[in-house]
Amino acid sequence: MNDRQRKSELFEKYMENTCTREEFDELIGAVKESDNLDEFDGAFKKHWEQAQHKTPPHTISWDGIYQNIVLRLWAIKKARQRFKHTALLLVICGAALFLYPRYTKPTEVAYLTEQTASAKTKVVTLADGTRVTLNANSELRYPENFNGDKREVYLTGEAYFQVFHNADKPFVIHSGNLLTHVLGTTFTVSAYPKSVSPLNVTVLTGKVAVKHEQANALAVLTRGQSATMRQGKSAFELDTLKNPEDAIAWIDDKLIFENANMKEVASVLSNKYGVTINIADDQLAAQHITAIFQGQTLSGILKAVTKITHTKYTNTDSTTYTILKTQQSPLKAKRRRTHIE
Repeated sequence: MNDRQRKSELFEKYMENTCTREEFDELIGAVKESDNLDEFDGAFKKHWEQAQHKTPPHTISWDGIYQNIVLRLWAIKKARQRFKHTALLLVICGAALFLYPRYTKPTEVAYLTEQTASAKTKVVTLADGTRVTLNANSELRYPENFNGDKREVYLTGEAYFQVFHNADKPFVIHSGNLLTHVLGTTFTVSAYPKSVSPLNVTVLTGKVAVKHEQANALAVLTRGQSATMRQGKSAFELDTLKNPEDAIAWIDDKLIFENANMKEVASVLSNKYGVTINIADDQLAAQHITAIFQGQTLSGILKAVTKITHTKYTNTDSTTYTILKTQQSPLKAKRRRTHIE
């Protein structure tokens, strides 16, 4: 094997990441001492031709790298007598180009989607054993397998999570501007899009960290605690519930309104039944009620709500309803209570 062949062999081993420390030192010495950088062209050309048939990662621009290498080699040759040691740039440029086999294109994650219709719920079991119960008109997007260093899912609507504990892989729920981070616990997340209902996270067991990304608000919750973000606010409203399980009453087709204003009631009913319920004026929207409904149809609930608030409702079609005042009874914004089952 002559000197040129040896240099070519060393260069190939370096590019393939198979050279020993001694061979690497030998290559560096050969580059330093060589007066003719063309001796490496054979090995360089071979790898270049192989590279053209491989798919590089999207972070690498072949044209940019090629132009960069050509310009550097030209500069090295021109300045060879004055800057002998700059020949090392050849090896540096080669490393930038041929390191790409060590980078693998990120594995494309296969996502699954589950949806629920109006007045329906659904239980979804994830690959790690986590159980998610979706409320009506909700959607969960989740990976077929959790292969990364965390378990991430995407929720639109409302769901009850029973997260399987795994300290090495935190569970993260993306729901609009809400980011909920847990290890293993049970809690609810409510984040219907374009809804007047506030964003809410309520913890039944364990500990949950919730962040509102737009408002940059953060809260850490334990059992019985809830964090609510209302429209136009920049901080969470924190509350402690006497009966945390009330937050998942909808699993049993039960609706619990505790001092909820009519605007929020209308939003909950709209989301559950897949309709649009409008409130006629601001005074009516501000009235609060406390009520429990179970196994009721939408028309049955609307009849009960309007009866206890001395209002009425109209419907222009099967999907649009309006609650408005009655002429006989001027409405005052105050709390009313009822319990209907």
